[in-house]
Amino acid sequence: MRNSFLLYVVALVMGLSFVGTSCKKPVHSNAPTPNNERMLSYNKITTIQWANPAVNGELSKITENFRFNYDNLNRLVKITYTGNDSFEIHKFITFDYSKPDTVIKKTVNLLTNVIVEMDTFKLNNEGMVIKSYTPNMITSYEYLGRLMTRATRVGTSYRNITVTDFSKYTSVNGDFLKHSHDGNLNITLDGMTLPLKMMKILTYPKDKDTVFLYQYNNLVHNRTNTYLPTYIYAKDTVNKADSLMYPGLTWVNEGYHFYTEKANRIGDWLQLESFTMFGRNIFQNAHLVESVTSRNRSASIYYNIDAFSKITQTRVEEVDSMLNKFITVYDIQYETF
Repeated sequence: MRNSFLLYVVALVMGLSFVGTSCKKPVHSNAPTPNNERMLSYNKITTIQWANPAVNGELSKITENFRFNYDNLNRLVKITYTGNDSFEIHKFITFDYSKPDTVIKKTVNLLTNVIVEMDTFKLNNEGMVIKSYTPNMITSYEYLGRLMTRATRVGTSYRNITVTDFSKYTSVNGDFLKHSHDGNLNITLDGMTLPLKMMKILTYPKDKDTVFLYQYNNLVHNRTNTYLPTYIYAKDTVNKADSLMYPGLTWVNEGYHFYTEKANRIGDWLQLESFTMFGRNIFQNAHLVESVTSRNRSASIYYNIDAFSKITQTRVEEVDSMLNKFITVYDIQYETF
């Protein structure tokens, strides 16, 4: 999936107050999608309506397709991806479950058959992801019951620079209420001779560096715009240099609202991307997400549900702080097993 310094993403700096849900009770069962139905594929079409076409270009449309294959234990074992996104390659993704507490994910170029990325996911006894190892990043997840409560990210240059940040989730009645980030990057320097000759921190898309000398091993750098990627460069007194690009987050400090009369099922927007990333859902909200709102971005989500209680289409309308609009439509196909 495209990280795109969106997320991731998407990809969670506002002073939003808590967003509550209504007290209606679900009229559907807790697992409304029939137990013998699973997602076969989805077509994803993203249309971008630029607020200023003269600057950003004409209307953009990205078409992507994801095809899913499962083993005899109903575990996702392969995803085949094709599309017209110039930032993505045609690829297939495999999931290896040889170890009971570990999933090995390999991303392979469909044309060259070369492995372009390997990720590892550690699972707890309930099969929930508690740690993910992706290039230059380790992310730990904590839960209360089935709902996530905290995510901690540790980025490393694999030499001298380590950056850590964390965010927390609050919830009510089985649904997320708010996702909060403190705006801090905790930077640790190992193996460098202090004081530094230079410490450079560049937060994109700013055009000026923050350059200073530094004489301690630990630094807390505050990013008011925590969704932006940050470049860190350090040079010590013996001219040893190191650098790290720390990714931003598309969604930071956001509030959630849910369709409290619609129980969660395949097609929920929070879970679609999670399933494609991890081969399982890390967002176990009780109901279908209706909207997500932050200072720099907002999204409204709509679902088409057929007579058999299956979501056949998920439509997401996002607007960013520059009033650019992103309309993403997922057309979902199922198979019986």
